[in-house]
Amino acid sequence: MERLDPRVRIAVVILMSVLCFLLRHPATIAAAFVVALLLWRAVGLGWEELLAGIKPLRVVFVLVIAAQAFFFPGDTPVRVDLPGLGLVTLPMTVEGIGFGLLLCLRVLVLACTVPILTSRTSIDRIVLALTRLGLSYRTAYTVTTALNQIPVLRADIATISAAQRLRGSLAFERGHFLTKIRAYPALVVPLVMTSMRRATLMSVAMQSRAFGSGAARTSIHSLSFRRLDALVLCVSIILFGVLVGVDRIV
Repeated sequence: MERLDPRVRIAVVILMSVLCFLLRHPATIAAAFVVALLLWRAVGLGWEELLAGIKPLRVVFVLVIAAQAFFFPGDTPVRVDLPGLGLVTLPMTVEGIGFGLLLCLRVLVLACTVPILTSRTSIDRIVLALTRLGLSYRTAYTVTTALNQIPVLRADIATISAAQRLRGSLAFERGHFLTKIRAYPALVVPLVMTSMRRATLMSVAMQSRAFGSGAARTSIHSLSFRRLDALVLCVSIILFGVLVGVDRIV
């Protein structure tokens, strides 16, 4: 995967992202998730990195499932046998919980797919691939810079959390839910300030290099579409068609 043309990686990411919105059956969405995991390993990423990327999404998953359980229209209410109260009907539906789980699975597919493009590929090659696909250099640079900031923000969060632990704050690890919520300003405020400072430095650096001056840009890198790239692209398109076809049949 490291030798693939960045344009092929972009095509794979687009196909996987479209699958998240087209697939409706749980079996085909689970199959797409398995494919995303295989692609994750193919680019050389480890399971520890996957768990680290999914960990911040836990709260989002809980909120999504809870919202769908209460508000999704369904015909099968959730009944729980509570000690001393007997069988209690909760104001949520089984269909809503299932739909919430499907939404979370779609988010997991996207979370596993995006690093396929950004990992093991330099920003210069991604920008060059986007410009070869017809995007302007300004738009391509903006997109790649935004994608590149995701691991930077993760590193900042880890650094700030370590600094808080050194100062005796263990709310992020051992506190209960409300304690963690109250402790989040100690994480969010320095994270926002660090991001603003980095954005200012990037702005000064871009202005000093006359970014967007209008001159035609050249690149020291070159892209070549080889047989391996064509093979991977064809397999991806066939797999895309198979999953969509099976989803419509079942």
